[in-house]
Amino acid sequence: MSTTTNGAPEDLGAVHARLSEQAAKADEYLDLARRAKADFLNYQDRVRREKAEWTRSALDGFIRELLPALDGFSMAKFDDPKLLDALRVIEKEFTRVLAKNGIAPIDAAGKTFDPNFHEAVGVEEGGTALEEIRRGWMIGDRVLRPSAVRIVKPKDPPKQGE
Repeated sequence: MSTTTNGAPEDLGAVHARLSEQAAKADEYLDLARRAKADFLNYQDRVRREKAEWTRSALDGFIRELLPALDGFSMAKFDDPKLLDALRVIEKEFTRVLAKNGIAPIDAAGKTFDPNFHEAVGVEEGGTALEEIRRGWMIGDRVLRPSAVRIVKPKDPPKQGE
């Protein structure tokens, strides 16, 4: 049996009550610690996701600004074949570095029009294939810039009686 501060023995019920009170406080503190840990882990996950989104957004913006310069390579026309060859080598190196980072052109020419990947900039009658006007680009599985395409629709069949 324990004693009080003045030396008198404490009854067993009071000791048990104090012990229960301390156990309840310990459980409360343990619950608070668990919640704080869960909140901190959630915070870390949120910061990780936000950082990835900021990085992705910055990369997307940078690549979008770079693409018009890359378009210039495919539009270049020179009389000097050596200069044209040099530009093609530079263009291939650019596209190699982009591919290494998960950025790839969209294959549009001759395909069926898909508004998820293509931006229609004109319609002509004729066949059924697309004509690519400006190359589109993907980053991973997302469209960075849709291909600008001219849609070629089939000629209307002659009407009966014509």
